[in-house]
Amino acid sequence: MPHHVLPHLPLRRSVLACALLLAALPAAEAQTTTGDAAAALDQVTIVGSRARNRTVFDSAVPIDRFGAREVENALSSGEVGAALQALAPSINFPRIESSGASDSVRGVQLRGLAPDQVLVLINGKRRHASAVLDTESSFAGTVPVDVNAIPPGAIDHIEILRDGAGAQYGSDAVAGVINIVLKQQRTGGTASVSYGANHTDFKPTNEKKTDGQTKIVNADYGVPLGDAGFLRFGAESRSRNPTQRAGYSDAGWTSWNATPADLALDGKVVFKSGDAQQHNGYAFYNALLPLADGVDAYSFATVNQRKSDGSAYFRYPGDPSNVLSLYPQGYRPVTHGDQSDVSVVAGVRLASAGWNWDISARHGSNIFHYNVSDSANASLGAQSPTSFHLATFDYRQNALNADLTRELDLGVPVNLALGAEYIRETYTSAPGDAASYAAGPFTDAPPGAQAGPGLRPQDAFDGSRNVRSVYADIESDISKQLLLGAAARYSDYSDFGNASTGKLSARYKFSEQFLLRGSVSNSFRAPALVQTGFRFSTLNFNSDGSGLQTASLLPASDPLARAFGAQALKPEKSTNISLGLAWRPQRNTSFTLDGYRIKIKDRITRTSDLQSDAATAYLASIGRNDIQSVAYLANLLDTTTSGLDAVLNHDLPFAGGKLDLNAALNLNHTRIDQVHQSSAALARIDPTLTVLTDTSLFRIRNASPRNKLVLSADWQSAQWGLQARATRFGPLKDFSYDDTAEVIDGVHAQRFGAVWTLDLEAQYKISKQLTLSAGGDNLLDRYPQRVRETNNATYGGALPYNFINPIGVNGAYFYGRLRYTF
Repeated sequence: MPHHVLPHLPLRRSVLACALLLAALPAAEAQTTTGDAAAALDQVTIVGSRARNRTVFDSAVPIDRFGAREVENALSSGEVGAALQALAPSINFPRIESSGASDSVRGVQLRGLAPDQVLVLINGKRRHASAVLDTESSFAGTVPVDVNAIPPGAIDHIEILRDGAGAQYGSDAVAGVINIVLKQQRTGGTASVSYGANHTDFKPTNEKKTDGQTKIVNADYGVPLGDAGFLRFGAESRSRNPTQRAGYSDAGWTSWNATPADLALDGKVVFKSGDAQQHNGYAFYNALLPLADGVDAYSFATVNQRKSDGSAYFRYPGDPSNVLSLYPQGYRPVTHGDQSDVSVVAGVRLASAGWNWDISARHGSNIFHYNVSDSANASLGAQSPTSFHLATFDYRQNALNADLTRELDLGVPVNLALGAEYIRETYTSAPGDAASYAAGPFTDAPPGAQAGPGLRPQDAFDGSRNVRSVYADIESDISKQLLLGAAARYSDYSDFGNASTGKLSARYKFSEQFLLRGSVSNSFRAPALVQTGFRFSTLNFNSDGSGLQTASLLPASDPLARAFGAQALKPEKSTNISLGLAWRPQRNTSFTLDGYRIKIKDRITRTSDLQSDAATAYLASIGRNDIQSVAYLANLLDTTTSGLDAVLNHDLPFAGGKLDLNAALNLNHTRIDQVHQSSAALARIDPTLTVLTDTSLFRIRNASPRNKLVLSADWQSAQWGLQARATRFGPLKDFSYDDTAEVIDGVHAQRFGAVWTLDLEAQYKISKQLTLSAGGDNLLDRYPQRVRETNNATYGGALPYNFINPIGVNGAYFYGRLRYTF
């Protein structure tokens, strides 16, 4: 059996085995226990309902709630995105194999949709997005919220609403909502230090590797304010060394003229694949101050400063992009992302005339400085600098909110919520160094810095917009059994017009133990301001994978993009239908099953790299010798995503402690309903080009596993604790540059088998205050299935693994943590 596949039962049998295991547990023993699984169901949730006493189990929509212990265990590597993927089967956090800005900013997927189709809240307030457009992943063209900018040590618990919620919370809540709740304990504190590293048997080079060393130090503390108020604050530092998962390469022949110096590098590791080097500094506070009876002021803030080093493709000695006097052995540029992220919210809650008011203001900013070292502008020859500033991207969001709720007695209890929101967004991009985009005297060499070129002054962007919204939300327990809800929102965008969205939800209790629930809603997602103004150039594979080319990603409003067929972006519109059940046969056992269908019209997607001999000739004719292909964002797709979520929880006394068991499954499939390919403008340049190639469409359909299963167990006693989590990422398909590979849907492609990963952590309480933890993620050192090593499918062996599998390519990670509570 291949080393990368864990021997396993088929998925259906695994789920059945888990269900039988839980059903077989002693009922009498179980009925006497109240554990975390049951407690989570009875917790009041912030998302999904604005009623103040709505619990997870009683909700009309599916909600996951992960407590402090679960979150801390999942944060072993210090990445919030990785923790979300570990906790929830409906979430994936795909890694990038070798890239630039995407080494610094990665988004999470919910229910297989794009990272900017999930809304992220902090303490129930909208989180701002990144200043950087994703240019390299399977969802290129999206603008995600950078969840890794949220301080991990600040998190108390996490709620995930798995349902369309645009009418309740506004744009982006197409797939659902992730709400991260910050710590608010009034007294005491915690401090911890952890150290971990990847240790793996890397088959492509037959090496035992130890890298990715990660050091995390954090502390937080609570101070009482008055009788009921608090100030919780903390700081954290996280440093991670890079990982290297590239293989030996024989790609010297892909160089421009395959010189002897190029070919001499065959059989060596010259490319880079794996995680970037990264340094993070975090700080946060969360505060509540009672001002008078029924009047509370509150505020919270998070700060993240991040420096990341990414890796571009290797430049061979004889390639025109090299200057031999600078790099006689060739070079691999190193990209640098320097990010500052700030979020501040302040408000007041009060009760007046029967209404509960929540009036708040918030500011969010994300500033990204993009640089490169170990590079060159070959058109400047030996006079070229080797380090360049490429661009600065600056996104800011300021908002005012007023939310009102009250409980009415209209013969039946009614919870009414009204609100209004004003958002002001700005986005600017600033040019790089003059040398980063200069066209020098050596006209046979490409102009601009390699791993760039830098942003030119004439391409800088300065834009803004205003968004005004009002909403109404009503929910009523019509009877003891029936809950009905309705929400409506009207939003007006200064640049994209207005839209009305709505949602209807219902829950019917057949008994206190069994209920049915469902909802239907529509959402309106305006193009992100960053999507309207972002531009950058990157080096990527050409259409057949035989070489690299500089591709320029342009705004749809750019004249060159218009020449290649771009049109003004339109908002995405979606409808979401969900139907499910929740069953709690006994206090400590629960089962939920929810099906969903999400239809999205005019989905914004990055075009394929529009490149051909005719396109290159056209670019040369207008003086754009610095790029070989053009891409832009467009409303190219109508899609339907269908799926099923199943969650089973059980807890019981075991071995002198308490054991919580959980099985969670997501089944997910995206179908492309329509592709908007036609472009008369593009046909005038080259009638053989299409806006989206078959390979791009293939990846959009198959970029996420069709199923994901998470089996977990958490045992706690007075002195010991043990958590185990087995995750199965389902099979994948991706296109292949190997023209002998299997043809699937008209595309040469490879099937990648399912992969299991096992995480394990043990804790020992040295004293009441001091806890020692040790564990491993991907303990069995599993990798995705290898890419076929034929016909350049791995770029000469340099990139042996496909990057779209969420398991990543780093192998096992081992860590230890010491935590002190005071």
